[in-house]
Amino acid sequence: MRNGTTLLLLAAIAVAGVAYLTLWEPSLAPAAPALTSVSDAPSAMVIFPVGEKPNYEGVGMKPVVFNHLVHKNRVENCESCHHTGETVACTTCHTVEGNVKGKFVTLNQAMHTLRILPQADRNTPQSCVSCHTKQLQKPKCAGCHSIVKPTRSEIYCNVCHSVTGLTKADIVDGIAGKLSDERKAELAANTLKARKNPVQLQPTDGPYKVMIDDIADKYKANMFAHRRHVNSLMGRIKDNALASAFHNQPTTLCSTCHHNRLLASASPKCGSCHSQRANPDPATPARPQLKAAYHLQCMGCHKGMNVARPLNISCVTCHKESEGQSVARAAEKLGEK
Repeated sequence: MRNGTTLLLLAAIAVAGVAYLTLWEPSLAPAAPALTSVSDAPSAMVIFPVGEKPNYEGVGMKPVVFNHLVHKNRVENCESCHHTGETVACTTCHTVEGNVKGKFVTLNQAMHTLRILPQADRNTPQSCVSCHTKQLQKPKCAGCHSIVKPTRSEIYCNVCHSVTGLTKADIVDGIAGKLSDERKAELAANTLKARKNPVQLQPTDGPYKVMIDDIADKYKANMFAHRRHVNSLMGRIKDNALASAFHNQPTTLCSTCHHNRLLASASPKCGSCHSQRANPDPATPARPQLKAAYHLQCMGCHKGMNVARPLNISCVTCHKESEGQSVARAAEKLGEK
C-alpha cells in the first residue's frame, strides 16, 4: 500500500506541475492536434459567394454545390484544401471582395486561379481549377486534353455553379453567411439527386472503320479503326466522376478530332478544311496543312496517353507504301550502290 500511495502522490505532483506551466507559460501550452480527415464532415454542401453584395448577379458568381465526400477521398489530406490547418469554410477567409484575413485573395481567385505561389508560413493551397487541371495531365485524360483545352462556356461553368431549388431568400442569407448548415445540406442533396449522367454517343453510333486515302499516290489507304479508338476513350473515362461531370454533351468525346463538325453522321473529311498545298492558304494562315493536322492529332494523342505504338518515326506502321512508291524507293537504293 505504501508503494501505491507514493506512486499516486508522484502522479498528482506531476499533473499539478503541468497545470502550473500551462497556466503561467503560454508558450508551453499543448499544441493543436494534427489535421486529419474529418469523418463527420458533411457529404455535400452549398458554397455561397459570401460578401457585401446582396445577390449573386451583383457579385458575378453563382453558388456551388461541393461534394465534400467525393473530394476528401481523392486528396492526400485535408490540408490540400484547408491550407491554414483549420477545417473551416473557404469563405471564412476568402470573400467576394477580399479581406485582410484572406490576404485579399478573393473567393473567385481562390477557387479558379492556376497561378499559386508557394506559401512560406503554411501549406500551398490548391484551387478547384488547379486541382482539376492536374487531373487532366494524367495519361487517361492527357491524350485529348493535350490538344483540346476546355472552353469556359456557360455550359462548362454550370457543371459546378448550379443549385436546384434555390430561392431568393436562400441567396440573400447565403451571401450574408447566415444560411443554416441544414438548409445548405438540403439544397446540396436535392441538387445531387436531380443530376443525371449525360448520355454519351456509343461506338456503334459512328463508323466501324474510316478510310484515309488522301496520299494514295505515295501510300496505301489507311483503314483507321474508328470504333476501337472510341471504345478506348470511353473506357478511360468510365467510373471517373470528374469526366462524367464535364463530358456533359453526347459529342464531347468526338470534339478532339471532329473539332469543327460534331455530328458523327455529317462529319466531313479532314481534307475538307485542311489543304494539301505546300504553302498555307493566305485566307487561313494559322490553319495546319493536312499532313500536319493528322500528325498533330494522332501523334499528340498517342504521346499524351503514353501509347507505345506506333512509333512517331515509323511511317509505314500506319502508311503502307504503294507499289509504285516501293518500286521507286528500291530503284533509288540500287542507284546509290
